[in-house]
Amino acid sequence: MYDKTKLSEYKFRAIVSIFLLCLLSYLVMFHEVKGPAIFEIVFIGGLFSVSSLFHSAWAIRMILKEVE
Repeated sequence: MYDKTKLSEYKFRAIVSIFLLCLLSYLVMFHEVKGPAIFEIVFIGGLFSVSSLFHSAWAIRMILKEVE
């Protein structure tokens, strides 16, 4: 489920996922998004960011474990 040669790509994906989570948090806290838009932004965007972050972190950990 991961490619050993793409360590830098996984690091980039983790950074982008953290950025998206911060952006989503900012939008929810400082802009009053009401109605179904809040559900779409938080649920779909947040789910994508969190799953991408966990997969990237897992892949990075597995690649680094194999290197040792």
